[in-house]
Amino acid sequence: MEITISEAATTLDTSVPRVTRAMKRLGLVPTQGLRNDRQVQILDSSQVAVLEDELGFAPNVEGYTREDMFVLAAINLSPYGFRSVHAVSCAASISATTAAKVVARLTESGLIVVSPQQELLNRKVLTVSTLHANRHNKEWRRLSEQIAMVRLPTEMPASAKIVPRRFWHLFWNADPLRLPIAEHANFIATRMLLSDEPQAIAWAAINLPPSSIDHAAHMRSTPEEDRHWLRSLAMAMSSED
Repeated sequence: MEITISEAATTLDTSVPRVTRAMKRLGLVPTQGLRNDRQVQILDSSQVAVLEDELGFAPNVEGYTREDMFVLAAINLSPYGFRSVHAVSCAASISATTAAKVVARLTESGLIVVSPQQELLNRKVLTVSTLHANRHNKEWRRLSEQIAMVRLPTEMPASAKIVPRRFWHLFWNADPLRLPIAEHANFIATRMLLSDEPQAIAWAAINLPPSSIDHAAHMRSTPEEDRHWLRSLAMAMSSED
């Protein structure tokens, strides 16, 4: 498949300037081609796929903006919800200002609900508010297929070594984009290995250094029943090196 830059913008439901900026950022060089006896810049299917990863994709849904769909998709992928609009903006890869407007609008329409949640912090039980998807809402059910079609933008190079987006909900009180593994491996290991999610534990075991796994085993907050298997896991992963 070969399409023009304008056609790529239409396909991705975004603007030509945004596509052009992304191409420059990614180093994508179009070829020259003829359309209706006119010279145009052409992108191939692999370049369009790279742009889609960078800019994301949201189906065109009447009454909803591209950013609305990104926020709905981000919240749909976060079973524990978000503690703040800032966290939503990071997950949806949109500005905090835009996220605040979108969250307010979607909350008013009933697609997002704010729920109280109790958490233990420094031996004190605190009640905090979290933003959740309201899947019981009729409109949410109507939009569910379109929400599932959304591909959230990466807006970061693949080489940026951070925790995958699907685990960001485990870092509810931090910005995952500001947690490079090289600098925060110990914190990441503790959060992921002590979670109740098998996929998060498996990812951490494979991708984090054994020293970070051992660090999690020796944290004062680590339950005694978890210390042994974490120490064993650290030793096993060390032997793999």
